[in-house]
Amino acid sequence: MKKTLTYIMFLGLILTFLGNSSSVAKNKSDIEKIIGLLESNINIEIGDWSVYAREKTLMIDTRKDFNKEVKKLQRTFPDFTWTTTAEEEKWTATATYVDPQTNLTESLHLMSTQEKSHIVSYMIYEAKGHSWNADYSTFIEGDFQDRKKVIFRGKPETFTCIKGTFNDNIDTVLTSKSIKLLDLFQAKEMESIKESHFISVSAKSNMFTETLTHESLNLQIALRTDGLGEKTTFVVGTPIITFEY
Repeated sequence: MKKTLTYIMFLGLILTFLGNSSSVAKNKSDIEKIIGLLESNINIEIGDWSVYAREKTLMIDTRKDFNKEVKKLQRTFPDFTWTTTAEEEKWTATATYVDPQTNLTESLHLMSTQEKSHIVSYMIYEAKGHSWNADYSTFIEGDFQDRKKVIFRGKPETFTCIKGTFNDNIDTVLTSKSIKLLDLFQAKEMESIKESHFISVSAKSNMFTETLTHESLNLQIALRTDGLGEKTTFVVGTPIITFEY
């Protein structure tokens, strides 16, 4: 009886641990999910990465409202370097900050445009860097989320994009590598462009919640190579790629 109780308690602890691990995995940001899978399963080198959030705001109706919002942001982010431009029907404010310790770059963009009889405004906040390390992971899970709560009034669209290279010199056709990436992200191919040295695939994966179209496409993968034996570059984005490729 004692042994049975001990076994049940031990089994309960194991199940609790597994449940907590699963919960943590689900709560990870898209960029950490993507990079974690890439680094664990494929011999690759992470290059540039970007995470940015975008929201359409209805709080700006006049140039005065625009200036008021800019001043508010300047007070909130005094370490950022600000520039503003104003045309007859378009006002833009841009701010940037580069962390001297991590070399991570943050930027803010507020854009207001006159369209017919009303003003359309967008707020964009972006964090980007080169390669990937624990400092970036800490920032994305902490400061990035906190800044979004301050900057945006609702739930902004969030875009994640990662560029890198395969470190192998194996003469593998691009199609095989694209299939490997789709399998890695448990994704189903929906649309594609396939050439001998370039592939672009739009897919659907239950791993990511952000979507951009009515078809719920939420993952885009692009691969390019100069030929067999040459390194293959890739870009992964959710819900779409935001880098040039």
